[in-house]
Amino acid sequence: MQVTVELEKDRFLPRETLPVRVKVVNFSGQTLVFGEDNEWLQFQVETETGEEIPPITDPPPVKGRFTVESSIRATKEIDISPYYALEQAGRYLLTAKVYIRQWGKQISTKAVKFDVSNGAVLWEQAFGLPLENGDPSGQPRQIRRYVLQQAKRLKAMSLYARVDNGPGGKVHRVMPVCSMVSFNTPKAQVDPKGNLHVLCQSGGREYTYSVIDPDGQIKVRRQYLIASDRPRLDFRDGNIVVVGGFKLTRPDDLPSKKKGGEEPEPIIVPENKPRPIPKIKPPVPVPTTNSPRR
Repeated sequence: MQVTVELEKDRFLPRETLPVRVKVVNFSGQTLVFGEDNEWLQFQVETETGEEIPPITDPPPVKGRFTVESSIRATKEIDISPYYALEQAGRYLLTAKVYIRQWGKQISTKAVKFDVSNGAVLWEQAFGLPLENGDPSGQPRQIRRYVLQQAKRLKAMSLYARVDNGPGGKVHRVMPVCSMVSFNTPKAQVDPKGNLHVLCQSGGREYTYSVIDPDGQIKVRRQYLIASDRPRLDFRDGNIVVVGGFKLTRPDDLPSKKKGGEEPEPIIVPENKPRPIPKIKPPVPVPTTNSPRR
């Protein structure tokens, strides 16, 4: 029985989404059952000095019963960021513990190290949440804040968005938005519904446009290419839109056209099938006639 814990990277921003993969490989020669309760998988986070970080809520529930046959590997993935307040910069160690009910035994993984570091703040803005149906008109609106940060992700510079209740307040989500170049500052605006619109240059001639809602969910993602002019944010008919540039179609666009029932226009690719070499007959010489001498 082998259990390992993995992270997709080793550096995170404070309270950034932290997906953890736990892999279980069964070499026991028997079928093992997991997930019959919410306590079969537990996590432990501690500082480099050995100080344990207690969860701010109940331990992450990992639901769903499944079996792992002998010589088979299974993987479970869960985001632990909502359960641990990793606000302080520093190095941390993460350990996963898997309880095997059939054996009455708990197996701990080898700890993996990761760093939490602060990114450079590029832009921030507080905004009031729009009133929901049934709320009295005179009720004060809840205040939230968008923060755009720049940090390295997988050895490349990336743009991150943070949604919180203000300095020292609750953090709703921190997530990567897109890759970015260092020579262009992202442009950001908040619309009347409280959504954040971000236009970021993600390549030499490419821009990424994203719309993020007050809960920190990316609702729209589109790619644009510099054409006769650069894409830019504009306010038209009460809406924030992208004008200029050339809109691309990518598989990671949000919302996806496939989910909405629309299929993208087919791309016509020239046929690449081998074709027979045509037989070319040599030219037939034209007979010459001798003209009479004078």
